[in-house]
Formats: sequence, C-alpha cells, structure tokens
Amino acid sequence: MASTLSLEPKKRPHILTIAGSDSSGGAGIQADLKTIEAFGCYGSSVLTGLTAQNTKGVQAVHEIPTDFVIQQLKSVITDESPTCIKLGMLTNASIIRAMALELKNLNTINILDPVMISTSGHTLLPEDAIEALKELYPFINYFTPNIPEAIKLSGFKKKQKENENENEVGESNLTLNEMIELAKETNSKTGTFIILLKGGHSSISRKEVLTYKGKIPIIWEEGGDVNDDESDTIEVLSLYKKYTKIPENQKGLVVDILVNKGEIKALFVGKKVESNNTHGTGCTLSTAIACSYATESKDGQDDLDFRIFKRAISYTQSAIASSFPFGQGHGPLNHAHLSTRRALPPPTKHNPHPFLSHLIQSNLPLWNSYVKHPFVVQLGNGTLPRECFEHYIKQDYHYLKHYARAHALGAYKANSFIDIKAFTDIAGHIARESQMHVTYCESFGISLKELENTPESSPCSAYARYVIDIGTQGDLLDLYMSVASCLIGYGEVGLWLKSQINLGKAKLQGNLYKRWIEDYSGEDFLKAVEKGIENLERRIAEDPPNELRLARLTSIWHECVRLESAFWDMGLNLIK
Repeated sequence: MASTLSLEPKKRPHILTIAGSDSSGGAGIQADLKTIEAFGCYGSSVLTGLTAQNTKGVQAVHEIPTDFVIQQLKSVITDESPTCIKLGMLTNASIIRAMALELKNLNTINILDPVMISTSGHTLLPEDAIEALKELYPFINYFTPNIPEAIKLSGFKKKQKENENENEVGESNLTLNEMIELAKETNSKTGTFIILLKGGHSSISRKEVLTYKGKIPIIWEEGGDVNDDESDTIEVLSLYKKYTKIPENQKGLVVDILVNKGEIKALFVGKKVESNNTHGTGCTLSTAIACSYATESKDGQDDLDFRIFKRAISYTQSAIASSFPFGQGHGPLNHAHLSTRRALPPPTKHNPHPFLSHLIQSNLPLWNSYVKHPFVVQLGNGTLPRECFEHYIKQDYHYLKHYARAHALGAYKANSFIDIKAFTDIAGHIARESQMHVTYCESFGISLKELENTPESSPCSAYARYVIDIGTQGDLLDLYMSVASCLIGYGEVGLWLKSQINLGKAKLQGNLYKRWIEDYSGEDFLKAVEKGIENLERRIAEDPPNELRLARLTSIWHECVRLESAFWDMGLNLIK
C-alpha cells in the first residue's frame, strides 16, 4: 500500500544544555543554542551561572542558586524529555551533586564538558567542585576534557626528560604517546564510559601519528592533504591549497583521542586551524556531539561513535575556519555555517576544495585505479612496451578532439563571462596540447595522417559519447563534471609520477616517456589544472547542491574516472 503524504510538522530532536551564560555570545548557553539550531535540533537550557564577559576575558560571575537550577531542569524535563543533555559550566559542588541526583532518574544520553580550566590556563571550578564531579561521572556517556583538565582529573605526571623543567598543569605540550597515556589514565580515574581527549593544547607531528598506523584507527580530517600513507596522498589537493602538506617531522597537527573502557578506539587527526577566533570551542564541540548523537542513524552500531565524533569535530573545525572578526580578543566561532542546509561545507582557507575532496574521497579505490594504474606505473619507470604507448597516444589524439568539442559546448551554454572565459581558457590550452601531441607523436614516427586514419577504439568512443551526451542533456555544471576528471586526473598523474621520481620509484633519465611526464607535471599544464579546480569550486560555492544533486554530480565523476581507467586498460590490453 502506498504511503500517504504527512502534513504534520516533523519533530526535532530535543537537546538540553546545562551551562553558564556568556554575555558576549561566543561560549556557554549562547554557543550551545546556536550549535543546536545549526544541527536542526530544538534547544532548551538550564542556566547555572551568569557571566559578565567579552572576547578579552571574564570580568564577573554570578552563581545561580542550586534550588533554582534544579527547578529550571524539572520544568524542562516534565514538559518534554530531551534526547541528550550537554553539561558545561556547573559552577560549584552543590549544583554538581544536585545534578547527579537528577540525572540518576533520567533516561538520556549525557555529555559532560568539564569547564574547569580555560584555554589560557585559568582555573574555573573550585577544588571541592572538582571532587564532587566523581558523583556525576556514573551518569555520563561522553566526556570531553581538554589536556589541562585531564591532567588535573587524573593526576597524570609527564615523564621528565633530561634537562627539562617540569611544566605546570595547562602548560604541557605533550607528545602523542603521552596524550594516549593521559587519555587512558583519565578514563580509568574518572570511570566515565567514553572519553574524547581534546588535543588542541598540543601540536603533533605526522611522524608521531604514523607510528600508530595499523594499531589504532586513524581518522584524518576530511578533505585534508594529510594522509596516513604516501600512497594515499592526493597531490592535486596540495597543488590547489595555498599552503603545502606538513612535513613528517614538523608539528602542526591536532589529535583528539577517543578512549572507551581503557582502550584507545581512534585518533582523530587534522591540521591546526590558524585562527584567533577560538572562544567557545569546547562548548561548541560537546554540544555538536550531543546533536550528532541525536540526529545520526543508529544503524551500524559498531562505528556509531566514530560517525558521531567525526561529524562533531568537522563541524567545529569548519566553524573556526569560517569565523569572522568580532571583538578585541579571542573572537567567536561561526556557528551559522550550517544554517543554510548544505550537502557540502563551504570552501575556506583551511579547506579551499571541499567539493573535489568529496569527489575523490567518495571512492578512493576507484580514483587510485585511475591515477596509479599499472599503465601509469610502467610509464613512470620506463618499462611500458612501446607499442602499448603508441596505441594509447593515437587514441588520445581522437579523444582530445572530442574534449575540445565538449569545452566549445560549455562556452556555448555558459551564461556568464566568468564561465565563458573558463571554458575558452581551457579550450585554448587544449589547442596547445593538441599541437604538442601531434609533434610528440611525430617523435615516435607517427604522422598526422596516420593519427587521422587510425580508427577510434571502443573505449575512446564510449568515453567521448558519454561526455558529449552529458554536456548536451545536462546543465553547465554537469558538463564541468564530465571533463573535470581528465584535466584533474592527468594533473594528479603528473604530480604523482614526479613524487615517485623523487622517491626513486620512477625515473626520467633514460626513460622513453620522459617528455610525456615532464609535460603533465610541468608548470603550464598544472596552471590549467589549478584553474580548473578553482572554477569547479567556484561553481559549487555559488550554487551549493542539495544531497540529490550532489549524488548526481558524484555519479558523473565516478563514471568518467572509470572510463579514464578503461582508457589505460586499452593500452595494456595489447600485450595480453
């Protein structure tokens, strides 16, 4: 029986935040409610304290009486029970103990952000209140201390190195090994079920992270060029970023550590976002965890925590990266960056290519089968049979003609000067590439006449037909997608072969295909690649796709990548 259309408003998950008020709006209750709204949930609040503060610091605090805090809580929960409760600044021991008694009788998922020690190292919770937290721990599902807070709670002692003065709590820049030990000790001492140790106070090197490869799941920031293996490095992403990949020994990574019952479950790794706007980061992250839990599908329980924390961390990183100037001190995050429902985050300096990152990461094995194909590997080390390469360049001549037609179609369909210029610029590059191709073929003894008289192979015809069909039937962005994998993929091939040469796994000297490698790793071609990525990201930023549209664009990309891989297969099939 067909389902009927429901005209009833869709119910939102209820998230309750119990925390203090920040008069500047960047942290506390204000940050929590902004985050809850951004995730499409409904937010209610219980205030534990009022602050007079701004971006430069806290000037005064007024504690709310315990009985009134509990009265607020009872008013909310008797009206509509929340799915999750986020607990932030709890002010004093009396409120903490009273809260423990109330949570004992609630069937909610509880997230505790122990607002004890600020980013600058100031103690925000008195000693008796810290002791009282022990009564609250049994009712906490997710616990999110920063490094100074975890040190305080666990009594962790940093192992002294020779000639090293002991650091005070809040000033330790721990190694990754020390952070892992700290996470375990904090989990053991507090008895809380799941802990995410926030690593923002320490800067970690890529080399440190890689020592745990194969031992602990490593979840890298989405869209970054920081990868857990050289074979997974996506060179074109580094090309387009205005900064390069962090060298192996240079510190510059933030690592958040997920621990459950004393076992390290995952390392969440990302580049440190260089920003002065970090006020309210802890409040935002813990609330995002609550919202992620409430909105995430409970299918696949095995990786539920991974999905919850990855989504919450990604939201917080993007909120920092897209923040705007406000105030005279540490400014707030941009909580509204998800307010417009988007299937993709907007581009930022931290991640200027979210769309391309999504396309590649959506099926990395397929991408690698294209850009690291055996044809490419053999070409790089000079072992590719000459007859295979000659067959390939003959077919590539035909494909370049179709590729030029596709860009001419794009210029015809474009309705803005920027798009017309984008397609005509690439068309001009294709014209130069085609002439270079003819000249290059002549160096192999293949004349223009022979190129023109060579029949098109079925892989070439299938690929060309698909591109033209997409360009004719679809819109301008569809056409962009149908030609993007060729331009960007060959840029990746050129850059990857160049990196392999530097590693001694490919060669130029004595390689019959030296010029081909130099052409596709050369400045002229890579400028065209960079321009192509910029045009693609610009189009997506100007007209963000919904989930259905993104799925179609991703499907076009995957099909073109598959057809590109089939083009390499065509060459190698000659020797089978």
